[in-house]
Amino acid sequence: MNGSVRSLPLIALAVAGLMAVQESRAVSTTVTTNPVGYVQLTCTAASDTTVAVPFTQPAAFVGTVASVSGSTVTVSGTAGWTVNQLTYAVTGSSTYYAQMGPYSSGSDPLDGSYFTIVANGTNTLTLALGGDNISTVPAGSTITVYPYWTLGTVFPPSTSGTAFIASTSPVVRQTQIFLPNYSAAGDYLSTAATYFFYNSAWRMVGDLVTNSHNNDILIPDGYITVRNPSATTTLTSMGNVQTGNFMIPLDTLTSGPQDNAVGICRPVDTSLNNLGLISSGAFTPSTSPVVRKDQIFLVSNTSVGLYKSANATYFYYMGTSGTGWRLVGDLITNDHGNDLIPAGTGFTIRKVASSNGASAFWQNPPTY
Repeated sequence: MNGSVRSLPLIALAVAGLMAVQESRAVSTTVTTNPVGYVQLTCTAASDTTVAVPFTQPAAFVGTVASVSGSTVTVSGTAGWTVNQLTYAVTGSSTYYAQMGPYSSGSDPLDGSYFTIVANGTNTLTLALGGDNISTVPAGSTITVYPYWTLGTVFPPSTSGTAFIASTSPVVRQTQIFLPNYSAAGDYLSTAATYFFYNSAWRMVGDLVTNSHNNDILIPDGYITVRNPSATTTLTSMGNVQTGNFMIPLDTLTSGPQDNAVGICRPVDTSLNNLGLISSGAFTPSTSPVVRKDQIFLVSNTSVGLYKSANATYFYYMGTSGTGWRLVGDLITNDHGNDLIPAGTGFTIRKVASSNGASAFWQNPPTY
């Protein structure tokens, strides 16, 4: 996927126009002013909580596209990079991605999409496209380079005892973080990795306990699940506000439903009507309340428990009883378009089988 804390109260927030800082990053000579903010997320004891990081890290570069050739983007002007400066093997701790758009002179069909940087020249970026085609990105479109969030940047060792509880044993673990399996096919998917903090670093279950996973990346359109067995923690999420469109690919299968573990990088609650799922054409409406097509599954972060099922299932209805978002279990005539996805909450979109197994591209617009 292009590109996972229990109760989730919004304690504090600073969005565009409320607070700004000037960022001058070592990997670039570009200086930009970015709106920033913070949200506090409460991770309750004896419970699982889904967390989607609602901010980006500060931009490492903001510029414009000069040209595109295959998987390589040439940026305008002098970027000031050394060869492969933006690759993990050289920087040692950061993996970077490039996000496309906006395009001030017209439409960019890839506005908001992002791709991992696998190599760079002095003014070029080679991207991992994952089968996508970026030839439609117009010259003059904005391109922004960000470092991915990682386990070690979202949950740094200095926040032990506050954002998470460290384990004193690799067997009897305290806070655990579960990463969804973004590449698995089908529905009701298991996790891809389980992490715990032990002996000053994040470790992965099944790997050597001496191997650090602090630099394992967390994608901006996904989520993690935080499990606290015995103590409540508070994660303070701080970063830059995503002010433009945000593109999320939703995978499909030809043989049956496909679950997509998603999160939107926004520091505000977002209503179903404002998600952009319908306007982007990424969500298939249902003509029957019984035989439903695409669905949203939202797990409550205000209920306590492990292995929680969705407390709300939504579908978009276009039938004899009206048009709009509906809630499974409620009257088909009741509209739920104003129901909210809380800031910092992950959820699942189940896509119905498609004729070609192609991804549907969801362009999520800002509401602020």
